[in-house]
Amino acid sequence: MANNDSVLLSSTLTPTRGFHTSSTTRLVLRGSHLHSCTLHLYFQLPAQLFADPYELDHRRRSYTFERFGGGNLEAPVFAPGAGGPSGLLLDVTVPGSGGGDDDILSIEVPLHARYGVPKRDGEQIDEIALPPPEAFWACHQERADSGGDERMQVPDALHKVVKLAPVLERASKLVLIPHAEAVHAQVLRVPVGNAGDVALVETGTVVVVLLTFVYLLRTIVRASRAQDVAVKTSVAKKVT
Repeated sequence: MANNDSVLLSSTLTPTRGFHTSSTTRLVLRGSHLHSCTLHLYFQLPAQLFADPYELDHRRRSYTFERFGGGNLEAPVFAPGAGGPSGLLLDVTVPGSGGGDDDILSIEVPLHARYGVPKRDGEQIDEIALPPPEAFWACHQERADSGGDERMQVPDALHKVVKLAPVLERASKLVLIPHAEAVHAQVLRVPVGNAGDVALVETGTVVVVLLTFVYLLRTIVRASRAQDVAVKTSVAKKVT
């Protein structure tokens, strides 16, 4: 069984400003960990953040993943398709034990911020708090045959992820990895639009669309007339 005392966790967010960032979780695994236990990270993402599955696919050498919720990846946070908060569960690849030495894992997860609600006053910045992930072992050792219906004890912090991922219920035990004292929620500062510019932008968009329509209409009419002239010229040559 994995030793709960032998594992520490730290987590950082870099950069802390902009629409693209990465959450880097650093795990220090001390001692041995049996092959019957798998290592997992669970991220509770606020509505303003999402993980792109296509980017996560490129990191399959480090982990596999399962997403819960999240809605339309391209939708701004105020759109119905944004989907609200979401979850991300990682199944982390653990290297073989190094003969009693510490194993240090660094797990990087790329994240993206959605466009926020424009603001009229103050600083045009949204501050998005990302809580640190929950790290845990899922151990699949066979239960002793006691003749009773022994249920797995789930740590309070993992009740939600177990409901989202029923496959974890097959484990014989979940071992929560404690956070180091310095671990806390990270804040991403994301620029938003100026609400005072919305009317101007909408008017400009309408004008551009109308001008484009007029241009395309004139181009189509000219092309049609040129084709008619070419056809009439060709017919006249054949008659003569």
